[in-house]
Amino acid sequence: MTSPELNRLFDTEQFRASGHALIDALAEQLALELQGNASLIQWQSPLDAEQAWEQEMPEHPVLEPHQLSAWLQQEILPRQLAMHHPHSMAHQAAPPLPLAALADLVASFSNQAMAVYETGPVATLIERQLIRWLSSMIGWTHGTGVLTSGGSQANLTALLAARQTIDPHIWDKGITTVRGPLRILTSALSHYSISRAAGMMGLGTEAVIAVEADAKGRMSIEALRQAHQACIKRDEHVMAVVATAGCTATGSIDPLQAIGEYCRTQGLWLHIDAAHGASALLSTHHGSKLEGIALADSVTWDAHKLLYMPATLSAVLFRDKASSYRAFAQDASYLFHQEDDREIQDFNISARTLECTKRMMGLQLLVAFKLYGRQGLARLIEHVFLLAEQFASLVSQTAGFELLMPPETNIICFRYLGKQALAQGALNRLQANIRQSLLHQGLFHLSQVSIDENTWLRCTLMNPYTQAVHQAELLQHIQQIGDELLSS
Repeated sequence: MTSPELNRLFDTEQFRASGHALIDALAEQLALELQGNASLIQWQSPLDAEQAWEQEMPEHPVLEPHQLSAWLQQEILPRQLAMHHPHSMAHQAAPPLPLAALADLVASFSNQAMAVYETGPVATLIERQLIRWLSSMIGWTHGTGVLTSGGSQANLTALLAARQTIDPHIWDKGITTVRGPLRILTSALSHYSISRAAGMMGLGTEAVIAVEADAKGRMSIEALRQAHQACIKRDEHVMAVVATAGCTATGSIDPLQAIGEYCRTQGLWLHIDAAHGASALLSTHHGSKLEGIALADSVTWDAHKLLYMPATLSAVLFRDKASSYRAFAQDASYLFHQEDDREIQDFNISARTLECTKRMMGLQLLVAFKLYGRQGLARLIEHVFLLAEQFASLVSQTAGFELLMPPETNIICFRYLGKQALAQGALNRLQANIRQSLLHQGLFHLSQVSIDENTWLRCTLMNPYTQAVHQAELLQHIQQIGDELLSS
């Protein structure tokens, strides 16, 4: 019989009461954030914040279960970046759907460590169903794949599979089995995870060759041809071409059809990093922007971006089933039993992913599809794309501002020029200082990006509650802060 002390750790009634109080507190916080009545961020420098936060590890309880909700409201929620606030515009992390977050609680509670089917049976079935749905939206009849903790892991997994197509002995004997260096061709605006993956795989970051992008931020197909031919002349093996559908910097989508056709004719593995843009496939209005995505050998798709899931929830998808097994070729007798038939092995997801212990991450997305359907999620995507178009129009029409390019998704890059001509360095510093001032005052959360040595302010309009009045307010604050900085 367990002791009273142990029973306290798993007390059902405490769980019930604390859960009800916590949901009430979060619902109140959600309402405040959506209305813009909560603090966006209470800025402190990291060092000051850590000094104020640092605590001794409690040897004994310092908090009673009935105090948990109040403690979270007083100590945790005020220190967060308010993701549901309409002034939160910096990054591609979504303000998660509230009911999806509830499903995430169920996933945490059930704790299905889905290394193999028997350790997470329903989690495995959910994941396989979601992979089939996502693959079908790409246009694949027999596509497969796995869910991953983030797009960086998905990109790495896809590139590991691509590497094995060069020489199946690489897994055991290393890249020294290949005569000549391996190369990855990708856009100059591709995500840093591509270069990071090359470093992790032992190829070296210099194995990633940046292909020129055009004025709209899209990979130049002619530059791709030239880069490929140059590799051939140098006796270098192009392991993969990585196209981007919704690049992080500008939201631009590479010409997937042309890139795909070129890769097919040249026998090159095509990976499409569609972490941000793939969700547009749900929309009948915007899905055509990804025409040609079905030509890919592998695709990365982040649900914690435009499918509005809690982070992190991504997928790496493969057109060919056999390709999904190439990334990892390890034996683990305590998990993968040789006597299991192939049918059972297909359900053992850890054979195809970096993670062994993998949480039930698909439940929240399944719940979203069940509650809102493809059309409901598509309307959300279409709404924020429209917000981006409206904001880009406002920027273009407002004196003193410059738009980098019309948005193709929901990411807008722009800058404040001021009332006088500035040298490039001074103009770049102005953007960085404006962004910092907005953040430190808790007014708006923007990001910034450097393209061709020019610094641009960057908005990612993820929140459907960010309306025209907030967009106008942002430009007013930028102009006011910018003029004050220039005058000082």
